[in-house]
Amino acid sequence: MKQSKYYFVVFIIIIISIFLRFCLLQNQSLWFDEGWSLALSDGTSVQENLFNIINREAGDKYQPLYYLVLFYWRSVFGDSEFAIRSLSALLGVASVITIFFTSLRVYGKKHALWSSMLLAVSSFSVFYSQDARPYALLIFIASLQIYFFSYSFSGDKSNKIISQLLFGIFTAIGSFGSILIIIFSSAICLSHAIVYRNLKELIKWWIPPVVFSSPMILFYLSSPAASDPTATTVTRSGLPIVQNIMFVIYGILVGTSYGPPLEELRDDEKIKVVLGYWPHLLIFIIVITVIFLALVTSLLKSRKRKRYQQADYFFTLLLVTSFLLAFMFALVTKINWLPRHSFYLCIPVTILIPSAFLHNYQRNNKLYIVPQVTKLATISLLIMNVYSNFQYYSNPAYAKDDYRSAVRYLLQHRNESAKSILFYGQPRLLQYYGDSSTIYAPQDILRTVKGKNLAEKVSTMTKNAEPVFVILNREFDWELKDVFKREMSDLYNLEDEADWPYMKIYRFTRKK
Repeated sequence: MKQSKYYFVVFIIIIISIFLRFCLLQNQSLWFDEGWSLALSDGTSVQENLFNIINREAGDKYQPLYYLVLFYWRSVFGDSEFAIRSLSALLGVASVITIFFTSLRVYGKKHALWSSMLLAVSSFSVFYSQDARPYALLIFIASLQIYFFSYSFSGDKSNKIISQLLFGIFTAIGSFGSILIIIFSSAICLSHAIVYRNLKELIKWWIPPVVFSSPMILFYLSSPAASDPTATTVTRSGLPIVQNIMFVIYGILVGTSYGPPLEELRDDEKIKVVLGYWPHLLIFIIVITVIFLALVTSLLKSRKRKRYQQADYFFTLLLVTSFLLAFMFALVTKINWLPRHSFYLCIPVTILIPSAFLHNYQRNNKLYIVPQVTKLATISLLIMNVYSNFQYYSNPAYAKDDYRSAVRYLLQHRNESAKSILFYGQPRLLQYYGDSSTIYAPQDILRTVKGKNLAEKVSTMTKNAEPVFVILNREFDWELKDVFKREMSDLYNLEDEADWPYMKIYRFTRKK
């Protein structure tokens, strides 16, 4: 491929990644978790924000970097939905560029095109590039780790010292970004030790990251979660771990908007819902099986270019070990293991897939049809991700929590005599969209009453107002969802219900 034509294709891939990540960036409302991003970057200084983060006994305590970066980003670019999310979008594009250069130096030009295109259209990557949450930043840091670590594959020793230093620095930055980066870094270390088996090189590469990351490692080890991993407040669904494993693989490869909407999988008919999407899932299984078998065949076949084969072994082992470490982390902490908790898997996946059809076959080989079929499967995977992105952009069934519409409804229907109360949700987002009057019912109070005398509590908090609007976000997670209407009926009549994606508002009037 001529140089000009090649770099034109690279330019097109970058444009595609920019378009997909900035397209309709402010189309959807900020959702519950993004509300925490706002709340934890609302302080007047870095010190205040850091204090708020560290003193929050939840998962956010162990990923402080993003909120501090967002604080500076908001101070420069403002608080619009576009401005807040554009940080993630920009980092998503930067990850595509970083993966391109990593694949280029390890494998060559064709491989770099395929890897960067896979990440550019990845529905998983696009979703988190449009989300004001830490994951786009963490994917970018992890991709930089792999880029600088890729110099360990080379026999050229001239740039290794600088690369080792930068690898150590970004590993330390990543450890400040999330405890999950430490899991990924551990997987890199294990894969490096097993594949390259060079103690001297292992020491050179791993002393800097261990030394630089030691403050954060000590912080994590001294935290309450170290002695009791279940003490930290995170989502725990109680799903069988097998379901989580399947969901992680599916989510990383095609995103969560390819198959059935998540909202439809929360009721008792979820098996029926899944079977209703059997064509999508059948195509997914066929495509992934073809790529997997071709990749295994490629790994088992001896090559003339040993450097490529060693790199394949490394990235394969990195994928397996990081997945297994994430699995162990999920078992110990009992979190609801979701694709975003294994964000780093998208890096070895996008780097590995092109190896299934690019490096190990000759045209005169009888098995030459294998790479052609695998290439077709990879193109199908690209199309599936494009389809998943389209669903995310345009299908309301895949929409995020619609606080924007809920607040608009409240402002239109709540008169001066009415009061509104948030039973379950994110009060910061109500304020963000212009509702400063809604009362937040602290969960400790609601847990204390356990539904009983709930109407009396509401009456007290709203000063006997009539009517009362009750707001619920993600009602399916609320422990009082099955009793609150009955308990409210002691003093109130339910007059109306309004709902949007993941949001409900109930209008009650006080009994005479």
